[in-house]
Amino acid sequence: MFKFLCFANVSRFFLVLLFAMTAEAKIFRNSYISFELPDTWKCTLENTEWVCRAETEKESKEAVIILTAKEVGPTDSLDSYMSHLSTAQATAVKSGGGVSKVVYPPKQVQITDTPWVDGLHMASEVPNYFSRYLATIKDKIAVLFTCSAHKDFYTKYSQDFFRAVQSLRVIAT
Repeated sequence: MFKFLCFANVSRFFLVLLFAMTAEAKIFRNSYISFELPDTWKCTLENTEWVCRAETEKESKEAVIILTAKEVGPTDSLDSYMSHLSTAQATAVKSGGGVSKVVYPPKQVQITDTPWVDGLHMASEVPNYFSRYLATIKDKIAVLFTCSAHKDFYTKYSQDFFRAVQSLRVIAT
Protein backbone atom coordinates (compact mmCIF):
# COMPACT_ATOMS: atom_id res chain seq x y z
CA MET A 1 0.00 0.00 0.00
CA PHE A 2 2.81 2.40 0.90
CA LYS A 3 4.51 1.81 -2.48
CA PHE A 4 1.25 2.57 -4.28
CA LEU A 5 0.73 5.83 -2.34
CA CYS A 6 4.32 6.91 -3.02
CA PHE A 7 3.88 6.10 -6.71
CA ALA A 8 0.60 8.04 -6.80
CA ASN A 9 2.24 11.07 -5.15
CA VAL A 10 5.22 10.89 -7.52
CA SER A 11 2.85 10.56 -10.49
CA ARG A 12 0.87 13.60 -9.36
CA PHE A 13 4.09 15.56 -8.89
CA PHE A 14 5.19 14.80 -12.46
CA LEU A 15 1.74 15.64 -13.85
CA VAL A 16 1.81 18.99 -12.06
CA LEU A 17 5.37 19.58 -13.27
CA LEU A 18 4.42 18.67 -16.85
CA PHE A 19 1.37 20.93 -16.70
CA ALA A 20 3.45 23.80 -15.32
CA MET A 21 6.00 23.40 -18.09
CA THR A 22 3.37 23.40 -20.84
CA ALA A 23 1.28 26.12 -19.22
CA GLU A 24 4.22 28.54 -19.33
CA ALA A 25 4.79 28.23 -23.07
CA LYS A 26 4.44 31.58 -24.76
CA ILE A 27 2.44 31.23 -27.97
CA PHE A 28 2.64 33.71 -30.84
CA ARG A 29 -0.48 33.78 -32.98
CA ASN A 30 -1.58 35.97 -35.85
CA SER A 31 -4.22 35.49 -38.55
CA TYR A 32 -2.30 32.74 -40.37
CA ILE A 33 0.13 30.96 -38.04
CA SER A 34 0.89 30.08 -34.43
CA PHE A 35 4.03 28.76 -32.76
CA GLU A 36 5.81 28.57 -29.42
CA LEU A 37 7.94 31.64 -28.84
CA PRO A 38 10.83 31.83 -26.34
CA ASP A 39 9.57 33.45 -23.12
CA THR A 40 11.86 36.48 -23.37
CA TRP A 41 11.01 37.23 -27.02
CA LYS A 42 8.39 39.43 -28.61
CA CYS A 43 7.10 39.84 -32.17
CA THR A 44 6.38 43.05 -34.03
CA LEU A 45 4.84 43.63 -37.43
CA GLU A 46 7.32 45.36 -39.75
CA ASN A 47 5.67 46.13 -43.09
CA THR A 48 4.53 42.70 -44.34
CA GLU A 49 6.70 40.55 -42.04
CA TRP A 50 6.47 39.58 -38.41
CA VAL A 51 9.88 39.91 -36.75
CA CYS A 52 10.44 38.08 -33.47
CA ARG A 53 13.50 38.54 -31.29
CA ALA A 54 14.73 38.71 -27.72
CA GLU A 55 13.70 41.77 -25.77
CA THR A 56 17.24 42.59 -24.59
CA GLU A 57 19.32 44.67 -27.00
CA LYS A 58 22.36 42.37 -26.89
CA GLU A 59 20.41 39.15 -27.51
CA SER A 60 18.18 40.79 -30.13
CA LYS A 61 21.23 40.95 -32.42
CA GLU A 62 22.10 37.26 -31.93
CA ALA A 63 18.98 35.63 -33.39
CA VAL A 64 15.67 36.38 -35.07
CA ILE A 65 12.56 34.62 -36.33
CA ILE A 66 10.84 36.16 -39.34
CA LEU A 67 7.55 35.01 -40.77
CA THR A 68 5.48 36.15 -43.67
CA ALA A 69 2.58 34.89 -45.75
CA LYS A 70 0.87 35.69 -49.01
CA GLU A 71 -1.80 34.38 -51.29
CA VAL A 72 -0.60 31.44 -53.33
CA GLY A 73 0.56 32.48 -56.79
CA PRO A 74 1.36 30.54 -59.95
CA THR A 75 5.02 29.98 -58.94
CA ASP A 76 4.21 28.72 -55.44
CA SER A 77 4.57 24.99 -54.86
CA LEU A 78 6.49 22.75 -52.50
CA ASP A 79 8.58 21.58 -55.47
CA SER A 80 9.54 25.16 -56.38
CA TYR A 81 10.51 25.84 -52.76
CA MET A 82 12.65 22.67 -52.77
CA SER A 83 14.36 23.81 -55.95
CA HIS A 84 14.96 27.33 -54.67
CA LEU A 85 16.42 26.18 -51.34
CA SER A 86 18.61 23.58 -53.09
CA THR A 87 20.74 26.27 -54.71
CA ALA A 88 23.05 28.91 -53.28
CA GLN A 89 21.41 32.32 -53.22
CA ALA A 90 22.93 35.66 -54.19
CA THR A 91 22.91 38.04 -51.25
CA ALA A 92 22.69 41.80 -51.41
CA VAL A 93 24.55 43.22 -48.42
CA LYS A 94 26.27 46.56 -47.88
CA SER A 95 29.69 44.98 -48.31
CA GLY A 96 28.99 44.07 -51.93
CA GLY A 97 27.05 40.84 -51.67
CA GLY A 98 28.04 37.25 -52.00
CA VAL A 99 26.54 33.81 -52.30
CA SER A 100 24.97 31.72 -49.57
CA LYS A 101 26.10 28.20 -48.79
CA VAL A 102 23.55 25.38 -48.61
CA VAL A 103 24.33 23.81 -45.23
CA TYR A 104 21.77 21.05 -45.56
CA PRO A 105 19.68 20.50 -48.66
CA PRO A 106 15.97 21.02 -48.23
CA LYS A 107 13.71 18.12 -47.42
CA GLN A 108 10.00 17.77 -46.95
CA VAL A 109 8.91 17.34 -43.33
CA GLN A 110 5.54 16.96 -41.66
CA ILE A 111 4.84 19.40 -38.83
CA THR A 112 1.51 18.94 -37.08
CA ASP A 113 -0.84 18.34 -40.01
CA THR A 114 1.07 20.27 -42.68
CA PRO A 115 3.92 19.38 -45.08
CA TRP A 116 6.79 21.89 -45.01
CA VAL A 117 9.99 22.32 -47.01
CA ASP A 118 12.89 22.67 -44.56
CA GLY A 119 16.41 23.83 -45.50
CA LEU A 120 19.42 25.56 -43.92
CA HIS A 121 21.74 28.13 -45.51
CA MET A 122 24.74 30.08 -44.27
CA ALA A 123 24.97 33.79 -45.16
CA SER A 124 21.79 33.90 -47.21
CA GLU A 125 20.34 36.88 -45.33
CA VAL A 126 23.26 38.30 -43.39
CA PRO A 127 26.98 37.34 -43.41
CA ASN A 128 27.91 34.84 -40.67
CA TYR A 129 24.28 33.93 -39.91
CA PHE A 130 22.69 30.52 -40.33
CA SER A 131 19.13 30.75 -41.66
CA ARG A 132 16.71 27.86 -41.45
CA TYR A 133 13.84 28.18 -43.90
CA LEU A 134 10.50 26.46 -43.62
CA ALA A 135 7.95 27.05 -46.35
CA THR A 136 4.51 25.61 -46.93
CA ILE A 137 1.23 26.04 -48.72
CA LYS A 138 -2.09 25.42 -47.05
CA ASP A 139 -5.28 26.03 -48.92
CA LYS A 140 -4.72 29.43 -50.57
CA ILE A 141 -1.90 30.74 -48.38
CA ALA A 142 1.88 30.40 -48.74
CA VAL A 143 3.90 30.76 -45.52
CA LEU A 144 7.63 31.35 -45.02
CA PHE A 145 9.07 30.87 -41.52
CA THR A 146 12.76 31.74 -41.05
CA CYS A 147 14.96 31.19 -37.97
CA SER A 148 18.32 32.98 -38.18
CA ALA A 149 21.17 33.19 -35.70
CA HIS A 150 24.79 34.33 -35.81
CA LYS A 151 27.13 31.35 -36.23
CA ASP A 152 28.58 31.97 -32.74
CA PHE A 153 25.10 31.77 -31.16
CA TYR A 154 23.22 29.23 -33.27
CA THR A 155 23.72 26.47 -30.69
CA LYS A 156 22.45 28.79 -27.94
CA TYR A 157 19.14 29.22 -29.79
CA SER A 158 18.80 25.77 -31.38
CA GLN A 159 16.40 24.46 -28.70
CA ASP A 160 14.24 27.59 -28.97
CA PHE A 161 14.15 27.17 -32.75
CA PHE A 162 13.37 23.48 -32.39
CA ARG A 163 10.38 24.16 -30.11
CA ALA A 164 9.13 26.93 -32.38
CA VAL A 165 9.36 24.73 -35.48
CA GLN A 166 7.76 21.69 -33.83
CA SER A 167 4.82 23.82 -32.66
CA LEU A 168 4.13 25.48 -36.04
CA ARG A 169 0.47 25.49 -36.97
CA VAL A 170 -0.98 27.12 -40.06
CA ILE A 171 -4.35 28.39 -38.91
CA ALA A 172 -5.51 30.42 -41.91
CA THR A 173 -8.18 28.92 -44.12
